Amino acid sequence: SVPPGWAHAGRLDPGHEVQLTLALRQRDTARLAQLVGAVSDPRSPRYGKFLSLEQVRDLVQPSPAALMAVLKWLRGHGVQRCWSVATLDFLECRMPASTAERLLPGAEFHRYVKGQRSVVRSPLPYTVPEELAEHLDFVGGLHRFPAERKVVSRAWARKEMEWGQQSEGRAAFHLGVTPSVIRKRYNMTGGDVGLAPNNSQACAQFLEQYFHQADLAEFMQLFGRSFGHRSQVDRVVGHQGKGKAGLEASLDVEYIMSTGANLSRPRCVPAGRHESQEPFLAWLLLLSNMSSLPWVHSVSYGDDEDSLSRAYMERVNVEFMKAAARGLTILFASGDDGAGCRRVPGGKHTFRPSFPASSPYVTTVGGTSFKNP
Repeated sequence: SVPPGWAHAGRLDPGHEVQLTLALRQRDTARLAQLVGAVSDPRSPRYGKFLSLEQVRDLVQPSPAALMAVLKWLRGHGVQRCWSVATLDFLECRMPASTAERLLPGAEFHRYVKGQRSVVRSPLPYTVPEELAEHLDFVGGLHRFPAERKVVSRAWARKEMEWGQQSEGRAAFHLGVTPSVIRKRYNMTGGDVGLAPNNSQACAQFLEQYFHQADLAEFMQLFGRSFGHRSQVDRVVGHQGKGKAGLEASLDVEYIMSTGANLSRPRCVPAGRHESQEPFLAWLLLLSNMSSLPWVHSVSYGDDEDSLSRAYMERVNVEFMKAAARGLTILFASGDDGAGCRRVPGGKHTFRPSFPASSPYVTTVGGTSFKNP
């Protein structure tokens, strides 16, 4: 279904190019799960003996017969522009919308807009030939709309200001939770900074959210005086937009570089998002296509679990297992609403988990509350 706020802008022209991501069925995922447990368990003799990207590929890559069956199906519909990833378990293909609709009976591509943003999606379900179903987990670029960050209520801030105004001799406002406040809360001193040259960290940015190097340098000049730090991102992976800096992207960069201070940190970015591409899926493909990655990734992104298919979540879990087998730690935000609530009209309200925060193969981190820091 189309999420609230997205307006229908018409059926896509038959010749308009769309991009589809085919998740090919992987082999030996049970063995992969065992290896993840072994390399992560201090009691295991395999603890810390992480796999290379090539070893992960050899373990999970689809069978040659499966890959050939999918390629034959694509070429039979005239699809020639396809690219794989290093682990050979994803294919990205570009084709006219009319070709995609013949390839996936039932699908219809339409344009939807929200503010300045535009995406191409199919509001209808698709099918694949029965003989292909066993070789595909899902086809991305059809249904999932970009996840939206919910606006956090500021009622508590108004109450705090009113309380402050009533308190004699107390300031009615404060500067906020600056890096020094967080570092003090976690007992970090000026000496708690990264020194080892092989330490590295990264955060992902989505939904046309970008940071600016000049903003980061100014932030560190204002708030980083009490600890050693870097004032520039060492490396940007993918497309870095030239528009206005995004609030969320800026906060992600500034605060990860303030708490994990002085660490080398490339920034992973979904490369040049196509309007029919799903940004989170594009980031996963980056992880499957790079042999050298930062050890720690921080991601502020999530969907309501009940909005996703079981097949999609199970496949994403395998992607996180692939990362864990390589020794990567992926941190996800728990969300802005605690456990979350799914309100059912006339029925019982239920908890509403956020995914990937609910995945057993990532570390989910909640917020830290402060009162008058």
